[in-house]
Amino acid sequence: MLHIIDNYYAQTNNYGYTVVRNKKNRKTGEVTCATLGYVGTMKEVVELVKKDILHNYIKEKDVELSEALVFLREQTERILKAMAGIEV
Repeated sequence: MLHIIDNYYAQTNNYGYTVVRNKKNRKTGEVTCATLGYVGTMKEVVELVKKDILHNYIKEKDVELSEALVFLREQTERILKAMAGIEV
């Protein structure tokens, strides 16, 4: 598995990548992988991770559009720093 950022990973499959997020079961404490989707390129992996991060952010609280866009820009910069030197 390729660690993208935080608890996000990409697993190779026959046609590209399976994007997963590790999550902890609140009752048992067991860590499991939740499949976010299947994509063909690393660029699509990054886009799916950004989409999920933003989704979870606005699910937790009410935010203004401008705040969500700033958050998305910050997350994009974090991911791009983590992937420095990798062609996407």
